[in-house]
Amino acid sequence: MNQHTVIAMATVGLGLGLLLPGVPAAAAQAGAAHPAPNAAALAEAARDAHVQGEVVSRVSLYVRARPTTSAKVLGSLDPFEKVQLSCQAKGHSVEGNNIWYRLHGEPGWVSARFVHNYTPVRWC
Repeated sequence: MNQHTVIAMATVGLGLGLLLPGVPAAAAQAGAAHPAPNAAALAEAARDAHVQGEVVSRVSLYVRARPTTSAKVLGSLDPFEKVQLSCQAKGHSVEGNNIWYRLHGEPGWVSARFVHNYTPVRWC
């Protein structure tokens, strides 16, 4: 090899080392075959996600139009009924808890004071 070839190869090797520290070149090329999902796809998946909860009140729990006890009642849920929760927001405090859950797949909000969520609920 001549001196120009050696310098060119060293420059390319150094460039890869600086751009991909700790990642072998073959692994970097393999990752390029499976691009990461874009931000819009991730946001849409998060928006469609929901969490299961269970009503823990002793009597029927009102489903309201907004996260406040003064909002119009849209319906009710029975004790121990399973519900799908889309997201949570702050609203009117109910027995010291100001978190409300938006129901997934139907209109309405329920007080988090009377619903147990099995996994964390994202913020609206």
